[in-house]
Amino acid sequence: MIIQHVIKGLSNLTDQDIDNIFQMGIICNWWRTQGRLPQNEVADRLTEQNLEWHQNSFTRPDPSQGNAPFYQNTPFISTTAGTVERDTVNRTNMLTPAWKSALYFATDRWTTDGWLFYCHLFLIGKRAVSMEAFSEELRELNIYTSFSPFYLEGEITAKLVIPTAQIERADFWDLSAAKAAVSAGSLPAPSKTLSNSYYVKPEKYNNLRKLLA
Repeated sequence: MIIQHVIKGLSNLTDQDIDNIFQMGIICNWWRTQGRLPQNEVADRLTEQNLEWHQNSFTRPDPSQGNAPFYQNTPFISTTAGTVERDTVNRTNMLTPAWKSALYFATDRWTTDGWLFYCHLFLIGKRAVSMEAFSEELRELNIYTSFSPFYLEGEITAKLVIPTAQIERADFWDLSAAKAAVSAGSLPAPSKTLSNSYYVKPEKYNNLRKLLA
Protein backbone atom coordinates (compact mmCIF):
# COMPACT_ATOMS: atom_id res chain seq x y z
CA MET A 1 0.00 0.00 0.00
CA ILE A 2 1.11 3.57 -0.78
CA ILE A 3 0.14 6.64 1.23
CA GLN A 4 -0.05 9.42 -1.36
CA HIS A 5 -0.02 13.14 -0.60
CA VAL A 6 -2.63 15.01 -2.69
CA ILE A 7 -4.24 18.43 -2.99
CA LYS A 8 -7.95 19.20 -3.39
CA GLY A 9 -8.97 22.62 -4.73
CA LEU A 10 -12.32 24.12 -3.64
CA SER A 11 -13.85 27.55 -4.17
CA ASN A 12 -16.54 29.70 -2.53
CA LEU A 13 -15.87 28.58 1.05
CA THR A 14 -16.04 30.53 4.31
CA ASP A 15 -13.91 29.89 7.39
CA GLN A 16 -16.96 28.16 8.88
CA ASP A 17 -17.16 25.90 5.83
CA ILE A 18 -13.52 24.98 6.39
CA ASP A 19 -14.22 24.16 10.03
CA ASN A 20 -17.14 21.95 8.98
CA ILE A 21 -14.88 20.09 6.54
CA PHE A 22 -12.28 19.58 9.26
CA GLN A 23 -14.98 17.99 11.41
CA MET A 24 -16.77 15.93 8.74
CA GLY A 25 -14.24 15.42 5.96
CA ILE A 26 -14.57 16.27 2.27
CA ILE A 27 -17.68 14.47 1.05
CA CYS A 28 -18.65 13.58 -2.51
CA ASN A 29 -21.38 15.47 -4.37
CA TRP A 30 -23.71 12.44 -4.19
CA TRP A 31 -23.59 12.45 -0.40
CA ARG A 32 -23.98 16.25 -0.34
CA THR A 33 -26.99 16.13 -2.70
CA GLN A 34 -28.71 13.39 -0.70
CA GLY A 35 -28.01 14.99 2.67
CA ARG A 36 -26.81 11.59 3.87
CA LEU A 37 -24.85 8.68 2.44
CA PRO A 38 -27.22 6.02 0.98
CA GLN A 39 -24.96 3.19 2.15
CA ASN A 40 -27.16 0.50 0.61
CA GLU A 41 -26.57 2.05 -2.83
CA VAL A 42 -22.79 2.40 -2.59
CA ALA A 43 -21.94 -0.89 -4.32
CA ASP A 44 -24.04 0.07 -7.35
CA ARG A 45 -22.41 3.52 -7.56
CA LEU A 46 -18.74 2.55 -7.24
CA THR A 47 -18.39 1.14 -10.76
CA GLU A 48 -15.90 1.33 -13.61
CA GLN A 49 -18.43 3.19 -15.78
CA ASN A 50 -19.12 5.84 -13.15
CA LEU A 51 -15.39 6.33 -12.60
CA GLU A 52 -14.87 6.78 -16.35
CA TRP A 53 -17.73 9.29 -16.44
CA HIS A 54 -16.29 11.13 -13.45
CA GLN A 55 -13.04 11.58 -15.34
CA ASN A 56 -14.24 12.18 -18.90
CA SER A 57 -18.01 12.92 -18.88
CA PHE A 58 -18.42 15.06 -15.78
CA THR A 59 -21.29 17.18 -17.17
CA ARG A 60 -22.99 14.41 -19.18
CA PRO A 61 -26.66 13.70 -18.31
CA ASP A 62 -26.83 10.59 -16.13
CA PRO A 63 -29.91 8.46 -16.99
CA SER A 64 -29.62 6.61 -13.66
CA GLN A 65 -30.08 9.92 -11.83
CA GLY A 66 -32.98 11.46 -13.77
CA ASN A 67 -30.60 12.85 -16.44
CA ALA A 68 -29.04 15.27 -13.98
CA PRO A 69 -25.43 16.17 -14.89
CA PHE A 70 -23.20 13.37 -13.65
CA TYR A 71 -21.17 15.63 -11.36
CA GLN A 72 -24.21 16.43 -9.22
CA ASN A 73 -24.36 12.85 -7.96
CA THR A 74 -20.83 11.57 -8.40
CA PRO A 75 -19.64 9.24 -5.62
CA PHE A 76 -16.04 10.19 -6.42
CA ILE A 77 -13.81 13.08 -5.30
CA SER A 78 -11.08 14.45 -7.56
CA THR A 79 -7.69 15.37 -6.13
CA THR A 80 -4.31 15.86 -7.74
CA ALA A 81 -0.77 14.74 -7.02
CA GLY A 82 0.74 16.27 -10.16
CA THR A 83 1.93 14.46 -13.27
CA VAL A 84 4.54 14.33 -16.00
CA GLU A 85 3.97 14.52 -19.76
CA ARG A 86 6.57 12.96 -22.06
CA ASP A 87 7.49 14.97 -25.17
CA THR A 88 9.08 12.32 -27.39
CA VAL A 89 9.81 14.77 -30.24
CA ASN A 90 11.90 17.07 -28.04
CA ARG A 91 13.13 14.19 -25.86
CA THR A 92 12.06 15.78 -22.60
CA ASN A 93 9.54 15.44 -19.78
CA MET A 94 7.28 18.31 -18.74
CA LEU A 95 6.04 18.53 -15.14
CA THR A 96 2.56 19.74 -14.26
CA PRO A 97 2.85 20.34 -10.50
CA ALA A 98 0.01 19.36 -8.20
CA TRP A 99 -0.45 22.88 -6.86
CA LYS A 100 -0.99 24.30 -10.36
CA SER A 101 -3.79 21.86 -11.22
CA ALA A 102 -5.35 22.30 -7.77
CA LEU A 103 -5.30 26.11 -8.03
CA TYR A 104 -7.10 25.91 -11.38
CA PHE A 105 -10.04 24.18 -9.70
CA ALA A 106 -9.78 26.12 -6.43
CA THR A 107 -10.22 29.38 -8.33
CA ASP A 108 -13.01 27.93 -10.49
CA ARG A 109 -10.86 28.18 -13.63
CA TRP A 110 -9.13 31.44 -12.66
CA THR A 111 -12.31 33.38 -11.83
CA THR A 112 -12.48 33.58 -8.00
CA ASP A 113 -10.58 33.09 -4.74
CA GLY A 114 -10.06 29.52 -3.55
CA TRP A 115 -8.68 27.04 -1.05
CA LEU A 116 -6.13 24.24 -1.37
CA PHE A 117 -6.70 21.28 0.97
CA TYR A 118 -3.60 19.19 1.67
CA CYS A 119 -4.54 15.56 2.30
CA HIS A 120 -3.31 12.00 1.96
CA LEU A 121 -5.01 9.02 0.33
CA PHE A 122 -4.39 5.26 0.22
CA LEU A 123 -3.40 3.48 -3.00
CA ILE A 124 -2.72 -0.19 -3.69
CA GLY A 125 -1.11 0.00 -7.14
CA LYS A 126 -4.00 -1.55 -9.07
CA ARG A 127 -7.67 -0.93 -9.82
CA ALA A 128 -9.94 -1.28 -6.80
CA VAL A 129 -13.01 0.71 -7.83
CA SER A 130 -15.46 -1.16 -5.58
CA MET A 131 -13.25 -0.78 -2.50
CA GLU A 132 -14.21 2.39 -0.60
CA ALA A 133 -10.98 2.69 1.37
CA PHE A 134 -8.63 2.82 -1.62
CA SER A 135 -8.35 5.68 -4.10
CA GLU A 136 -7.79 5.30 -7.85
CA GLU A 137 -4.60 6.65 -9.43
CA LEU A 138 -5.99 7.77 -12.79
CA ARG A 139 -2.68 9.45 -13.68
CA GLU A 140 -0.90 6.05 -13.65
CA LEU A 141 -0.82 4.89 -17.27
CA ASN A 142 0.26 1.39 -16.31
CA ILE A 143 -3.07 1.01 -14.51
CA TYR A 144 -5.45 3.26 -16.48
CA THR A 145 -4.28 2.70 -20.04
CA SER A 146 -7.18 4.35 -21.94
CA PHE A 147 -6.70 7.85 -23.34
CA SER A 148 -8.13 10.74 -21.35
CA PRO A 149 -7.96 14.40 -22.42
CA PHE A 150 -7.70 15.26 -18.72
CA TYR A 151 -4.62 13.16 -17.97
CA LEU A 152 -2.46 16.21 -17.17
CA GLU A 153 -4.67 17.00 -14.18
CA GLY A 154 -2.69 14.29 -12.36
CA GLU A 155 -5.83 12.91 -10.77
CA ILE A 156 -6.04 10.65 -7.75
CA THR A 157 -9.74 9.84 -7.22
CA ALA A 158 -11.07 9.35 -3.71
CA LYS A 159 -14.40 7.64 -2.97
CA LEU A 160 -17.36 8.94 -0.96
CA VAL A 161 -15.35 10.93 1.62
CA ILE A 162 -11.84 12.05 2.46
CA PRO A 163 -11.89 11.53 6.24
CA THR A 164 -10.93 14.39 8.52
CA ALA A 165 -7.93 12.41 9.86
CA GLN A 166 -6.47 12.57 6.34
CA ILE A 167 -6.85 16.36 5.88
CA GLU A 168 -3.84 18.30 7.12
CA ARG A 169 -4.70 21.93 6.36
CA ALA A 170 -6.40 24.40 4.05
CA ASP A 171 -4.50 27.27 2.40
CA PHE A 172 -6.37 30.35 1.15
CA TRP A 173 -5.43 31.91 -2.18
CA ASP A 174 -6.89 35.09 -3.56
CA LEU A 175 -7.23 35.11 -7.33
CA SER A 176 -4.46 37.61 -8.05
CA ALA A 177 -1.94 35.68 -5.92
CA ALA A 178 -2.93 32.41 -7.60
CA LYS A 179 -2.40 33.88 -11.07
CA ALA A 180 0.92 35.37 -9.99
CA ALA A 181 2.09 31.97 -8.73
CA VAL A 182 1.30 30.34 -12.06
CA SER A 183 3.09 33.13 -13.96
CA ALA A 184 6.15 32.76 -11.72
CA GLY A 185 6.07 28.97 -11.90
CA SER A 186 6.39 28.53 -8.14
CA LEU A 187 4.09 28.59 -5.14
CA PRO A 188 4.91 31.13 -2.38
CA ALA A 189 3.44 31.07 1.11
CA PRO A 190 -0.37 31.46 1.14
CA SER A 191 -2.02 34.53 2.67
CA LYS A 192 -3.82 32.34 5.22
CA THR A 193 -3.56 28.76 6.50
CA LEU A 194 -6.07 26.92 8.66
CA SER A 195 -4.77 23.75 10.32
CA ASN A 196 -6.88 20.71 11.13
CA SER A 197 -6.49 19.58 14.73
CA TYR A 198 -7.98 16.19 13.84
CA TYR A 199 -5.26 15.39 11.29
CA VAL A 200 -3.26 12.21 11.87
CA LYS A 201 0.28 12.42 10.47
CA PRO A 202 1.10 9.50 8.17
CA GLU A 203 4.89 9.79 8.50
CA LYS A 204 5.12 6.87 10.91
CA TYR A 205 3.71 4.55 8.24
CA ASN A 206 5.62 2.99 5.34
CA ASN A 207 5.48 3.90 1.65
CA LEU A 208 4.68 7.59 2.06
CA ARG A 209 4.86 9.31 -1.35
CA LYS A 210 5.15 13.07 -1.82
CA LEU A 211 3.50 15.36 -4.34
CA LEU A 212 5.03 16.26 -7.68
CA ALA A 213 5.74 19.95 -7.19
